Amino acid sequence: MAESLQLPKIEVFNIDSIEQLADRLPHRSKFFTLFLAWNAPVIERDKLMVLFQPLVDRGLVYFCAWGNRCEEVHDAVDMCIEERQPEAGQADYMLMTTWHQDEPLEEALWFFKMLAIPSENHVLADFERFSVAVGNPEWAGKMERELFTPESEEAQGS
Repeated sequence: MAESLQLPKIEVFNIDSIEQLADRLPHRSKFFTLFLAWNAPVIERDKLMVLFQPLVDRGLVYFCAWGNRCEEVHDAVDMCIEERQPEAGQADYMLMTTWHQDEPLEEALWFFKMLAIPSENHVLADFERFSVAVGNPEWAGKMERELFTPESEEAQGS
């Protein structure tokens, strides 16, 4: 019988501003996945890329964006990937990105919890999962409730 995969627990954070994101996430593993709930203001793509490039460079392997203008945030992360790959040549993993603008927070969190899992075996051996709310402690509370239901703990191997 095949051994059951045990996924890392998802750590939930609330940060006051998007500028805190890269510094706030722990750096214990080579790779990580990120769910970002943020009502992004209108920001130029280049400025968004400056915010997200450190995460891409650090080993972001799956990114899910939710909130106002999450498609723009998603696109900026995609552009960071394109900027990085010519320098590094062929990447040893593929960074997946999704955006969930027209979904309730609960549905987007379910997707992250159940489906936003790196597919490369070497990544699965060493990655962390983070869910971050920007400037909204109520969202962070909802994340805690949605991500740590009994069935989600079972799926995470608790």
